[in-house]
Amino acid sequence: MNQVTLHEVKVQPVHFREVLAGRKTHEVRLNDRDYRAGDVLILREVDDNGDDTGQVMNAKITYVQRGDHFGLMNGWCVLSLANTTPLQGIRLIGYLRDRLKEHCDYLEAQVPVIKQTGNATDDATRAVEAGRCWVDEANHFTEAVSAD
Repeated sequence: MNQVTLHEVKVQPVHFREVLAGRKTHEVRLNDRDYRAGDVLILREVDDNGDDTGQVMNAKITYVQRGDHFGLMNGWCVLSLANTTPLQGIRLIGYLRDRLKEHCDYLEAQVPVIKQTGNATDDATRAVEAGRCWVDEANHFTEAVSAD
């Protein structure tokens, strides 16, 4: 029975985004963990100071090219990666973002009507502001994933 080993590693933001987007399909690492095909990298994004940003993703190791070949120093390896972030999840985020934006637009357009009836608009205004924050967050995520 094969056992999958999880390897938690720190990754700079530029590399994290590229793996997440599916453009970077490899990782060069010191082979201090006996990496094997089938293992999973838990990629933890860290900023330039080495502080955890809170962003995490998994990537499955599909192949390990060990060092002392093709100019790669002994003790190092190139890991071939399969991004395990589901494309359907990214599409769902985009769909929900678009529906939330429509809802915010609709609610915002109703604020003048609500005012005309003499009712308070504080709740509607807060709901629109909160919704727009989530729309911005979804835009940031989908742009980072799909940036070329």
